Amino acid sequence: MTHLPSKRTFLVRPNNEADPEKGLYRGQVEHLQSGQTMRFQSEGSLKEFFTTILVDQIKHEQSEQSSKEP
Repeated sequence: MTHLPSKRTFLVRPNNEADPEKGLYRGQVEHLQSGQTMRFQSEGSLKEFFTTILVDQIKHEQSEQSSKEP
């Protein structure tokens, strides 16, 4: 099984209006490590939040790696 780093953990809280069968994605998402939250009204906005957080993390990790190299 692939390692699942805790720094990439998200909590997704669909609200009462959410109905994925109808394409309705509504609620709040939180990135647990940073505490960043966002209310989402669509599948696209939820994916955008995931993408923003993960891309920032990857860039940060790459920056740390390159600063450690001699």
